[in-house]
Amino acid sequence: MSRHICVKFYKYLRELPGCPEVAVVMTGSASDPEDYHPHIRSKAKQEELKKRFRDPDDPLKLVIVRDMWLTGFDNPCLHTMYVDKPMKGHNLMQAIARVNRVFKDKPGGLIVDYIGIADDLKKALACYTEKDRNEAMIPLDQAIAVLREKYDITCAFFHGIDYQGWRRLAPAELTRLLQRAHNAVVADDETKSRFLKACTELTKAFALVSPHPEACRS
Repeated sequence: MSRHICVKFYKYLRELPGCPEVAVVMTGSASDPEDYHPHIRSKAKQEELKKRFRDPDDPLKLVIVRDMWLTGFDNPCLHTMYVDKPMKGHNLMQAIARVNRVFKDKPGGLIVDYIGIADDLKKALACYTEKDRNEAMIPLDQAIAVLREKYDITCAFFHGIDYQGWRRLAPAELTRLLQRAHNAVVADDETKSRFLKACTELTKAFALVSPHPEACRS
């Protein structure tokens, strides 16, 4: 919502134990307050930051964006956008497009809405074709249903193996359980192939709804 909030939020995040590397993207000038200066970059530094953020193996995992990167910045590996500022029309669709890209095992992106952009999003989507609207978003309930289906398919490979409480097993017991599970999915090449396919589909389904409590249920 403002550069002041971005800088303050950055400070709060950096105080959290285990917080990954964070950066702030915002415009500025030499006359800005001193605590703004670390976040004001030259064009060359901006390009360097973009290059780092596009690399999924780089320690930079989170960027607080005030302006500039909401439109026109392409980064297929991004998976989640937390929205806490008003956006409308084309700008809103462009912002969502920042995370809604297929990348390796990532089937799409997740938008976490803190301020209620649903109405503005419906208005923005009305300007697009039905095909574009379907490609832009997947309803959460549908994504969770797909996750449950893929989870059940994967679990079926371990039918007859009791793994409920595996977290509480002693190391030796856990080793024996893992061996049984391994034997179940490598019995033959066809079973192994089907299991790997099921795991890939489950991973993609989980990526769409991973912050949701239903996705993290044990």
